[in-house]
Order: sequence, then structure tokens, then C-alpha cells
Amino acid sequence: MENRIKSLIKKLSKLGFSVKPKNKDRLDPICGMEASSDVFTTEYGGKNYYFCSDHCKQQFDKNPETYIIK
Repeated sequence: MENRIKSLIKKLSKLGFSVKPKNKDRLDPICGMEASSDVFTTEYGGKNYYFCSDHCKQQFDKNPETYIIK
């Protein structure tokens, strides 16, 4: 799924569409999509992380260190 999203973003960019997120603080650390609400959030290491779906949140919760960029 993640590869399909990245491929779509590349195609849209080539066609001149802007796919930059409005709020970089709300980028899903799993897939890179912008989280549109506070529905799927988690706090880890004193920071709030936002997710586009429950699936991404569950992936993060299993092993947060894998997805945190330091």
C-alpha cells in the first residue's frame, strides 16, 4: 500500500499538482500521509504522533523506534 501511495504522489507531482502537506507536525510516520484529524494519535517520548488510520497507528505502537527519525 505504501509503495502505491508514493507512486501516486510521484505521478501527481509530475503533472504539476502540489502534494506537500499543510502541517508537517501531523505527518504519519508510517506512510507519510498527512493525518486529517486527532482520531488516531499516540504519545511516545514526550511527543504526540498522528496517523492517517488505525492500521498505521498499530504498526507504530508495535515498535515506535523503527519509525522515529532522530
